[in-house]
Formats: sequence, structure tokens, C-alpha cells
Amino acid sequence: MIDSKVKTFTTLKELGGFLKENRKLQNIKIEDASKLLLIKKDILDKFEKGEVNIEQASYLKGFLNSYIKFLKLENLCILKFTETKKVSKLEKSALQLESSELKKNKYSSIVILLSLIAISLTYLLWNKKTYLNLYLIGSHLN
Repeated sequence: MIDSKVKTFTTLKELGGFLKENRKLQNIKIEDASKLLLIKKDILDKFEKGEVNIEQASYLKGFLNSYIKFLKLENLCILKFTETKKVSKLEKSALQLESSELKKNKYSSIVILLSLIAISLTYLLWNKKTYLNLYLIGSHLN
């Protein structure tokens, strides 16, 4: 019988053991779960062993959430994994987030857009005679 007590998990290893135990209690083979969820058996196996680093690939978080929902454990699992990257380390580093070159080219997309509009208008005015002739031909057909 599945324990209906809400559990908080701080590591993937703890969660993995819980998932495996509940999958077995529900008499679900990992191969069957893999086929139904369209997730490779190896990935589900690594979830259960706690050997996957979900911080490296965001799609793995989705797979893990799908697996938890498949086992109907979403209301019993609270995930509180500690992140490997901390903002404090970033603040202490000498990393420059915005370079001075980016500040200089702040309006470059607007300049490009205005240039394209100017070129288009110049082309239209340059070929005014062609467009006038097309208009006259169209008005004579009516």
C-alpha cells in the first residue's frame, strides 16, 4: 500500500528510492512505464537510482515530473533540491554582464529598420513612372 504521507526530498537519491518503491507497490514494470511515458528506460532507471543531474538539462525536469504524475505521487512529493549554481558566487566574480560595445549599439536594430524603410521609399519614388503606368493600364481595363 502506498504511504499517503507528504514527503519532502532534498536529494534525487531519496526521491529515486521513493519512486522505485511506489512503482513496485503499484506492480508497474519499468519497461511498461517507459513505453507509456515515451521516456527511455535508462532515464527512468537513473531517476530511481538518483544518478541524473536535472540541473544540466531542463527536459529532464519535465521527464521527472511526468514520471511522478504517472505514479500518481505529485501530491505526495515536495522537491527541494539545492541548486549547484549560487547567485552569490556570480556576484563576487568579476564577470561583466553588459559590455560597453553593447551599450553603444543599443539602437542598431532601429537604425537598420529605418534604413530599410528609407531604401524602400527611395525605390518606390525612383520607379514612380512604372507604378503610374501600371495604374493607368489598370484603369483602362475597367
